[in-house]
Amino acid sequence: MRMILWLGAVLVLAGGVFGQDDLFTPMKGTATPSFQMKDENGRCLVFGTHIVKMTQSEDGGENVDIWDREGKARGIEACNVKKNPYSTIKDFDNNAFYGISTDYFFIDTGTSVDSRTLFVYNTDTGYEVTKVGYQNEPSLVGGRFLMYDEPSSKKGPAASCPEAAKWKRQGGGVGWVQGKKMDLNTQKTINVGVLRCVYME
Repeated sequence: MRMILWLGAVLVLAGGVFGQDDLFTPMKGTATPSFQMKDENGRCLVFGTHIVKMTQSEDGGENVDIWDREGKARGIEACNVKKNPYSTIKDFDNNAFYGISTDYFFIDTGTSVDSRTLFVYNTDTGYEVTKVGYQNEPSLVGGRFLMYDEPSSKKGPAASCPEAAKWKRQGGGVGWVQGKKMDLNTQKTINVGVLRCVYME
């Protein structure tokens, strides 16, 4: 019995199941895949109505392909799509798939830890909707509002950043961000809160 269980575990691992550290973590507010696998060909994510596959480019980023999910196939079977994807986003600046919702999907780009770009695409068409520069972790609220911190050239009051001296002693710097809320349906953006200081490498 132990031998059968051991062989079963080996087969599961060979089929693409991987450790917790390798799991795709969706951007907050976007869908969680019902199934995901990773093998030498890349990663496959199965969502309620879409299949997303990511393959690593020669430059280290991800090429992303998206299909409409058809039929009742589940798990590995759902990843065995035969037709061409309806949307393909080629890696151009260390791309990484960040998440998908009913109306939008998201691609993170850039090599800087301190400042990145988030591209927003229409889920139905695969066409680009907008892009924003951001720091920290963006999130989607109500399927429509993108919340993010935008790097700011303005500086807030020194008194509002008591950590500044410590960060500089540690060899870092001080940057400032402004919280933003964008309505992706209208692309109107408003400020949220006041300028905040952040650690810069």
